Amino acid sequence: MKLVDQDGNEITSKKNEKAQELEKQLAQLAHTVVEPIFNKLKLANQQLGQEHVMQITSMAHQMIFNRMIFNLVLKNGIENLGDLITENDLEELKTSFSNQFKIGNSDTPEA
Repeated sequence: MKLVDQDGNEITSKKNEKAQELEKQLAQLAHTVVEPIFNKLKLANQQLGQEHVMQITSMAHQMIFNRMIFNLVLKNGIENLGDLITENDLEELKTSFSNQFKIGNSDTPEA
């Protein structure tokens, strides 16, 4: 988790006790969310690979963040998401997200 100080300098959780505490709380919340899935897997005598465990945990983190943001939006009486995110934000996110994917051409022979 990354935090920014009042001067705009990034503070990593290794240097920031508050960020470390927030990371611990998030890990506990994520564990609570994924626990039923892992219990079902144990009961079914099935296991997941590390990659799938990380994907499930990441999904839980994302769900928690989404709910936190939703609750903050409601708590602050915001009715229009345009008050929180601009078209420029969306364009930047669209570009960043698109750049994270490499899509191959199935017509191109492999080397």
